[in-house]
Amino acid sequence: MTRRKAKTDYHHGSLRRALIEAAVKVIAKRGIDALNLRELAARVGVTAGAPYHHFSSRKELLRGIAEEGFEAFEALLIAERDAAPPSASARLEALGRAYVSFAISHPGYFRVMFHGDAMASGPTGPGLRAFDLLRSAVVACQQAGAAPEGDPAPLVLTAWSAVHGLATLWVDGALPFEGMDPGRLAPEIGRMVASMFAALARDSGEA
Repeated sequence: MTRRKAKTDYHHGSLRRALIEAAVKVIAKRGIDALNLRELAARVGVTAGAPYHHFSSRKELLRGIAEEGFEAFEALLIAERDAAPPSASARLEALGRAYVSFAISHPGYFRVMFHGDAMASGPTGPGLRAFDLLRSAVVACQQAGAAPEGDPAPLVLTAWSAVHGLATLWVDGALPFEGMDPGRLAPEIGRMVASMFAALARDSGEA
């Protein structure tokens, strides 16, 4: 009786919202492999078939979570970039801080956003838009003489690997060592990347 009553409490997409919220909590604590639609239905108090009205499969649920996560991620990146001092290097640092901050605050979303079953989002999807923010910040550093000229791709990959690596190590529980707090290290990583790019520009005679 409890499940029947709970089922009638969901209207106008609120079940979809409840399923995503419950799924994100499961993933944050136990990982993506622990996600099961039948168990998820029990968690939110609906029949086993109810989730399929919103998500035809587990993969579709993951994609929904990823899309939502990337939209929030993009909004945070833009807000932190725009709040930073106007220099290209400062804006690149701000994106790095925001990247790690999002992973710390939303580990369930972060796990899904870069999972193979969830990443396809098309040429204008929120995942690619978020990536373009990083690329644009690196190109701005190049134009300002704060990064070496040439193909920005290796620089983008370096910056992305640094912040994503720190974020992933934390989310996966692989930072048990003293002094490895990601909240404290995120600004340092951002500064190190920006300083490295500036040093490379100086070595090549561009700054």
